[in-house]
Amino acid sequence: MYVFHYYYLFIIFILLVITFLLGRFFQKKTDQLKTSLQATTEQLSSFFSYTSDAINITTVDGLLLYINPAFEQMYGWTKMELLGKPLPIIPAELHEEELRMRDTLLSGKSINHWEASFLRKDGSLLDVEVSVSPLRDAAGTVNGFAAITRDISEKMQYEQKLRELAFYDPLTGADNRRSFYLRLAATIETAKDDNLRFALLYLDCDRFKSVNDTMGHDVGDELLQQFVGRIQGLLPQTASLFRLGGDEFAIIYAEPSSDEEIASLADRLLAELRVNWSIQDHSFATTCSIGISLYPDDGTSQSALITAADHALYEAKAAGRDVYRFYSDGVRGAVVAADELRVVGGDGDSAR
Repeated sequence: MYVFHYYYLFIIFILLVITFLLGRFFQKKTDQLKTSLQATTEQLSSFFSYTSDAINITTVDGLLLYINPAFEQMYGWTKMELLGKPLPIIPAELHEEELRMRDTLLSGKSINHWEASFLRKDGSLLDVEVSVSPLRDAAGTVNGFAAITRDISEKMQYEQKLRELAFYDPLTGADNRRSFYLRLAATIETAKDDNLRFALLYLDCDRFKSVNDTMGHDVGDELLQQFVGRIQGLLPQTASLFRLGGDEFAIIYAEPSSDEEIASLADRLLAELRVNWSIQDHSFATTCSIGISLYPDDGTSQSALITAADHALYEAKAAGRDVYRFYSDGVRGAVVAADELRVVGGDGDSAR
């Protein structure tokens, strides 16, 4: 009987030892986990403090619980001004979109790479890219949102510069040839759908080459800049100017009321461009020649309208320059006759 008594005591002792060892093991693991969590917390705190991206945490009702230093620097508000208050960076025009995104977040989905313009404290707008994730409590219910905001203003400025290079002439600021073809195609489609008329004007600065040759390319460049400025000062709202290259320009004049209105614009352009130029101590005069084609009278395609306007411009040059010509039956016949003469007689001097 005593043997069994000692046996039970031995078993209890072994169990106590095992319990003690397991306790030490789990305590060690707990300490390691606490150390790891503390290190992770410190790393996250360091990341939040030193990252250049703005970080904010809000309740589902939009009240701010946390902002990092980058948020303060990016938007201009301090923690003392914002914590416990509604997020003030969303402009009024984005509130409907904000509500739609809130519904998405409440459903448990994240919002990634939302590009928008948010408000700074001084009232200015900042181009940003925002990613927002829902936060959940222990029961899995969404109880807040965490947002990371990145300043993309430099990226937007760079993209704007690329767009300008793609569609605008860097010397004069006028729309370029690529923009011209896109606008002409769109204008044709609109005119076709709505049964409208419009005019295409081709302009050429007379004897521009002599300005470059005698006064230098700097003077020629400034002449083109002032040339564009004078023209744009006369154009109605429905007309757009394009630089096609060199001293060649085009105007798309949408929805003129009559041919007389087109002719009146051409007259005003010619008169304005006769006025003396004063550039870099040089005072001189130039003129302009204009060829005009009409949609749909002279064609319904880009190529037909461009060819007609170019032929009308040729006729204006041949008539002595400083005039405009419509692509009428008379011009069409004159161009055909001139083409036949060139075929018979060989190459001749260009009227331009």
